Amino acid sequence: MDYKDYYDILGVGRNASEKEIKKAYRKKAAKFHPDRNPDDPSAEEKFKEVGEAYEVLSDPEKRELYNKVGKDWKKYQRAGDNGGGGFDWSQYARQGEGQGFGGGQQSYRVNMDDIFGGASGQGGQSEGFSSFFETLFGGSGGGNPFGGQAQSRQGQQFHSRGHQQQHQQRAPKKNITATATISLKEAFEGTSRTVRIGSEKMKIKIPAGIADGQKLKLKGKGSASARGGQRGDLLLAISVDMPEKYERKGNNLYYTQPIDLYTAVLGGDTTVSTLGGSAKLNIPAGTSGGKLFKLKGLGMPAFGKSSAKGDLYVRIQIKVPKKLSKEEKELFEKLAEQ
Repeated sequence: MDYKDYYDILGVGRNASEKEIKKAYRKKAAKFHPDRNPDDPSAEEKFKEVGEAYEVLSDPEKRELYNKVGKDWKKYQRAGDNGGGGFDWSQYARQGEGQGFGGGQQSYRVNMDDIFGGASGQGGQSEGFSSFFETLFGGSGGGNPFGGQAQSRQGQQFHSRGHQQQHQQRAPKKNITATATISLKEAFEGTSRTVRIGSEKMKIKIPAGIADGQKLKLKGKGSASARGGQRGDLLLAISVDMPEKYERKGNNLYYTQPIDLYTAVLGGDTTVSTLGGSAKLNIPAGTSGGKLFKLKGLGMPAFGKSSAKGDLYVRIQIKVPKKLSKEEKELFEKLAEQ
């Protein structure tokens, strides 16, 4: 059985304050918590050592005894040995008398609130103390390192309830991610989708203005942990099917509008099919390909604020005739000569 340096286990100096010890304990306990190290079989033992060290160093009486006895614990193993600077070891060796650390109502507890600030943990009470800890503090080998042959009924009830509560609290919530594909028109107007989670069907409203890749979060609509924890959340990822000729930048839309060569040269009107209906656009004479015309307020509605809308930018694409009549060809040739 080796001497355990509790200061070294927590990574603090021998003159560390109570605040420094508590801070180090939180850090180490969180690091080695079994739930966070499912693939490391040594984590649980390290976690117990950290709890053991904190139990001693956070208690002034136990820390005083540990500092006096420390690595020379074998000299004080027998009850009644008052060596070592006049420190009375015997009061800590008597079991079941309610003195020192030996009272039958006493039990070793690691408060997981100290680690996670009220979050889930490993239960209100720890088991499996090292033999060094039991020898140093007068353990009886009966499972209670601070004395007595068994815990009181009250202590057992605390352990049962506390462990069950902590077990339920630490059961991780299981989030579910689903994907819904909608059209740009549906994203413009708003729509809904029906999603099935297990045997439960739910209709989800998709607000107008939602963007491609955006996620909707429905709290408490995911799956519960297999260990009976709270239900997770449902994350619905939206995929917007963009039609040809459309492009979206924020709440602004860009649409490619083809016009014939004659309208581009001579000017005229063209009809643009927007998501909100048809709009007439006047094309000035001499318009070149790629020119943008802005139709104010005909873009996408802002997510969560449908009254605010972006703009629609119409990009002109000139259609060049592929087949010309004899007369048309002669006219173009005359124009080219000028």
